Amino acid sequence: MILSKFEVKFYQQLEEFFQSYNFNLHLEHKQFRKATQNGFQNVIFSISETQKELWIEVNFGIRYEFIEQLVQQFLNNTRGKRATANTLVISFGKFQNLKYFRFKITEDEELYQVLEEIKSFFKNRGFKFLEEAACLQKIDDLLNDMPTKPCRYLYNQVHRCFKGIIAAKLTDNHSFATITNIYRHFLLKNASDEELLNYERLVSFLHFYSPN
Repeated sequence: MILSKFEVKFYQQLEEFFQSYNFNLHLEHKQFRKATQNGFQNVIFSISETQKELWIEVNFGIRYEFIEQLVQQFLNNTRGKRATANTLVISFGKFQNLKYFRFKITEDEELYQVLEEIKSFFKNRGFKFLEEAACLQKIDDLLNDMPTKPCRYLYNQVHRCFKGIIAAKLTDNHSFATITNIYRHFLLKNASDEELLNYERLVSFLHFYSPN
């Protein structure tokens, strides 16, 4: 992996801040990551460069290891992505209801302002959300609170259906059967035949699975 001079500088200037909150730099995944009892929390950066501009997108979320170990058996992700897949992920902009938001940098002074805005956001809101989202009950709430509507905490809504029913099962959600049927209806319209088959396989597995 080759990093640009700007990327190296960018991560270096954020490393001390994130380390003070126990987030370590994982350059190979372009993210800062904090290990938790059940997986990890992470802050992911995507940087694109043109001759005159730099664009920075920030995403953050959590991985709940047990959910991912189970769900990846029923999804078509490549093996290389299975071990690092997020259970929940949302962008800096979407979290604040800012559509299509990215940071734009054209000069050094703007970089300083962006760094300070990122630090301020995570100090005041982002880290608190990540702590809350690492709880299984919160995962269930975020994925399944409104099962008939798109979930803002995952980009792939097909994957949301798979992860949602696992979370509902693990929390003994009393609406598990209803949620399962709602997601089945969504997948009938939006998923491939293979994904539908895998969903039914997962549903069958969960019917006989006891989280206790």
